[in-house]
Amino acid sequence: MQDRWNAFMPYPDVDVGHASTGPLSGLRVAVKDLFDVAGYPTAAGNAAVLAASGIKRATAPLVQTLLDAGACFVGKTNTDELAYSLIGGNVHFGMPRNPRDPDLIPGGSSSGSAVAVAAGLADIGLGTDTSGSVRLPAAINGLVGWRPTHGSLDNRALRPLAPSFDVPGFMTRSLEPMAAVMSALGMPPANDRPISILIPEDIFETIDGAIADEMIASFGSSAMPIRRTDAIASFSLADLAVAFITILQKEAWESNKTLFERSPDAIAPDIAARLRAGSRLADEEVREARRIRALFSGEIDRLLCGNVVVAFPTLASNPPTRDAGPESFAAFRSACIKLLCLSGLSGCPQAAFPIASRAGSVSLSLFGARRTDRMLVNVAMQLSICVKEQMPSKKVNTNS
Repeated sequence: MQDRWNAFMPYPDVDVGHASTGPLSGLRVAVKDLFDVAGYPTAAGNAAVLAASGIKRATAPLVQTLLDAGACFVGKTNTDELAYSLIGGNVHFGMPRNPRDPDLIPGGSSSGSAVAVAAGLADIGLGTDTSGSVRLPAAINGLVGWRPTHGSLDNRALRPLAPSFDVPGFMTRSLEPMAAVMSALGMPPANDRPISILIPEDIFETIDGAIADEMIASFGSSAMPIRRTDAIASFSLADLAVAFITILQKEAWESNKTLFERSPDAIAPDIAARLRAGSRLADEEVREARRIRALFSGEIDRLLCGNVVVAFPTLASNPPTRDAGPESFAAFRSACIKLLCLSGLSGCPQAAFPIASRAGSVSLSLFGARRTDRMLVNVAMQLSICVKEQMPSKKVNTNS
């Protein structure tokens, strides 16, 4: 397979068997290099981790479930170092190239899996999502992205970053294969109770007004009731982001402390700086962040208990170019984390998917109660159909 997008790790090919029939038969799966696959090392985007890895003798149970369902393994994919970024860069193995717009970042940390799917090199991209590492690259590459209910999928033989936020996640080019993946993984079926869509004004105020108005207008053509609320929670988005980052940094330090102390020079400076920040956090800061998380999670449970789906944009700003400076990357990460942290703090599922707009394709997210993963995809299908019907059709030139 020719990989001009740098989506895959440069490992020698190993035959990884899969079932000849099954619900995912005929679909190719690209696996982020955080999951163990028999016959391959696991580098987690770091040269020192690669050197110490050795060849794995067993495959991560979640990957094996996909193979047993008929999916064909096509390779292990590039990732941000230690899965600790949202940009998609890697000083050891290079930044994958965004097939949708090669001038833009691919997004991370599941950069290679997103690029493999967007480039048509895979049908299913398996990644991980801690602070948005599936949803953000899915949005940038025009894909469907699914962050599952926390704890609903098997995460054994998966290298951790921040365990209380980490989840395996998936990307596909359309909603139908995502629904097939959910079914193959045994996600509970959607209930048939009436659904209402909730629009949080504080979130839509963070994005371009014209795009926000168009997104909201697209909901009106659906048969689902629409409700509005001033804010998604009693906490500001900024306060929630601070609490999230505090817990993330603390757990990321704990997950990577041994590597950092043994090989500090083997970690990129920006990643090392975030790890150091986690090591210096006071216990009181972390306790307060976890208190906010518990209170927010309770508020979200009450908000979503009546078959409510929250709709909001996936990204808070346009992605920077791949040659932008560290300040641009930091500003983009900071803006987006205010929206991406909501699923992590609550443990609830989120589905991101592209919708057509007059400004081009934009990414919309649906956020629901725990274990409503399949319902989110069903609602996304309904909204996608409504948006397509609203868009003006292209005129056909009959003079040629």
